[in-house]
Formats: sequence, structure tokens, C-alpha cells
Amino acid sequence: MCALPSVNVSLSNGNLGRTGTSQDGTSGIIVSGIAVSGQFALGDVVGPYTSIADAEANGIDAAYDTANTCMAYHHIKAFFDQAPAGTKLYVMVVAKTVVMTDLCDVAMDYAKKLLVQTAGAIKLIGITRIPDVAYTPTYSGQFETDLSTALTKLQALVESEFALHRPVRAIIEGRNFQGVVSTTRDLRSVSTGPNANAVMVMIGQDNDVAASLAAYEKYAAVGTALGRAAAIPVQRNLGRVKDGDIGITNAGLSNGALLSTLSDQNVSDLNDKGYVFLRSHAQKAGFFFNDDHTACPITDDFGQLSLGRVADKAASIAYLTYLEELLDEVQIDATTGKLALPTVKHYQGEIEQAIIDQMPGEISSVKCFIDPDQKLLSNSNLQIQLDITPVGTNRTISVTLALVNPSN
Repeated sequence: MCALPSVNVSLSNGNLGRTGTSQDGTSGIIVSGIAVSGQFALGDVVGPYTSIADAEANGIDAAYDTANTCMAYHHIKAFFDQAPAGTKLYVMVVAKTVVMTDLCDVAMDYAKKLLVQTAGAIKLIGITRIPDVAYTPTYSGQFETDLSTALTKLQALVESEFALHRPVRAIIEGRNFQGVVSTTRDLRSVSTGPNANAVMVMIGQDNDVAASLAAYEKYAAVGTALGRAAAIPVQRNLGRVKDGDIGITNAGLSNGALLSTLSDQNVSDLNDKGYVFLRSHAQKAGFFFNDDHTACPITDDFGQLSLGRVADKAASIAYLTYLEELLDEVQIDATTGKLALPTVKHYQGEIEQAIIDQMPGEISSVKCFIDPDQKLLSNSNLQIQLDITPVGTNRTISVTLALVNPSN
């Protein structure tokens, strides 16, 4: 039978480059507060919330913060003010008596529990605290000593999670800054810094929020930083101007001081010491993050949050790619007894293509090298070198301007 002549038109889908909410932004946050009967107990892992309405339905709303003198709702709302709808946020509410050092301790059921129960889904975790009235802080390097010990614990926790194939990066609240920049601990110091390359210390705040209640005066805007990080691709700097200002009117530091009261030198020094806060740009409205520093020497390969996030994503892809090859048969060259060349090419191409497919625009290049001169029959240990070239960042742009006379 001859088909009726016609013109056939079909629709091709998937060409506009549209994507759903990235799982790279899945986050967790620990906040101080009280349990809500019938909703959650202290220390429970709740969520994921995908909007502020989810938190409100769970009993965490503006009235909750006011009644309990806490900032649980504030941090969650600040997160969703920055992150797109649908971004996942897991929440743990803890008692105000729990210090940040304990929150970050791998041996305690706080941050560790949050990461374990979400089975590696969380890529970014925020640590915050509003202390109880009985808390008496001690200080070192212009911050509470609790921050110093918490940094060490949090870095150890992140490293242990990476070893378990659950990579995560952290933002911790640098609350209660004492304000003397010259004696502020240098997070970038090789000798006296915490060497915590997986942790960002946030010391900026919205001064209008800080002034709204005495208990809020010393807070730092972790929810805001966490939300902005969740909203952007892994390779992007938190302070990228093209992403827009963060939407507050008055920015300052966690001692309650307005940014405008600091000298240019003080702002520069805090930046050089590795702290993250809010800043303005001349002739441009709004406030932006100064950078995405982590608490380690500038020479560290992961001295920026974005570099760590790129490495984490590549590590997860490599793990899941080669997990499929675990305990599989491997062809050996019959003459040399070592890896056959087609086997080498297969493993190299497999990971390179996976990285290219899953990290478009997030890296500059990827190269895998597998030495064929490996005695797999003897040790069953396949060694693979994976090199990722990250994208660069315009941290400084220098322009030389001159007036010229075209007739000369």
C-alpha cells in the first residue's frame, strides 16, 4: 500500500538548555531554637524544605523566632530569599545551650547526624547559633574561642565525610566579632590559621536585622551566604557582581557596626585575613559578598569555596563512574601481563566524558591518565590520575587609561 503523501513535522525537545534545580545546591543548616510539639524534636533532621512555606508549615515562622528569641526562621527565610524555589534545605534545630564546637564535632549527633541521615545529599552546610543567656564567652583573636575550636572540628568532619564519599563544604557563623581588626586572627596564616580549607567564616550581617532585637546584635548572615552559594553553579564566586546584590539596605559586621564606619584599610585587612562579609562597590547600588574565602592559606588549592565545590563535584562523578567498574573483569595484555591498551582507553574516556557531560561550563578542561605499566594481576589496584583545570576568576581587573591626540 502506498502511503498518502504528506509533510511530516516532529518536535525535538531538550534544545533550550533549560535545567531543573541543581542538586549541587542541596544544603543543610543547624539553627538554635526549641522543639515544636507534633512537628519535630530538638536534634531531628527535618525537610527537605523547598520554600519558606515548608518551614512555616513545620511550625517555624516569624512568630517562632520572636517567641523563642532565636533566628531559625530568619536564617531559613534568608536562604530562600537567595536560592531559587525548589532548592532543598534540610534543617536541624538544637538547644541554645549547644556550643558550635559540639555542633561540628564528628563524635556528636549534630552536623554529623544531619549529613549521615541525608546520605550525602547535602553539598553545603551552615552552622549558626544564638546562645542561651547563661553563656559566657571567652575570646581569642577578636572572636569567641568557640569559633576557633569549632573550625578545627568542622574541618575534621568534612574530611571524614569526603573519605566516606559524601563531600560537603561548610559556612560557619563568625558571630560576636569584637571589632579590632589589627588583632583579628589571620585565617590565611600558615602558622597560626586554622588550615580549614573546607570552611568559610561569615562575619557580615544585615544591620537592620541585628538592630531589631538585642539577641540578634552579634549574628552573622549564614542563611544569606548559604542561599547565594546554593543558587549559583559550583565554579562561581559568591561575590560575582553579575549575580546582583543581596537585597539589603544596611550592611555591617557581626559586632553590630555598619560597614560604612570601617576604614578602607580595615575592610581590606579583613578580606586579606580570609573573612567573608558584605561590601559595596563605588557607583553601584547594593551590597555584595567580598569574596568566597575559606579559612586556610591563600596558597592552598582549595582556598576559595568555589574551587572546593568544583573538586567535590568532580570527585563525586569519579566515584559514581568507577563504582560501576568495581570488581569487574579487566582485560590484560597477553604478552606483557599488564593493562591492555583498549582497557586503558576505556577507563580514560569513560571519566573524561562523564566530567564533560556533567560539568559543562564549570571547568576549563579535564584529562585522565592511566599508566598501562600496572601489575593489576598482582595487586588488583588500578591507579588513575584525574586532572581538572578549573575556570579562572577576575579577582582584580587592571585598566590602563590614557588620553591621546589622534593628530599626533
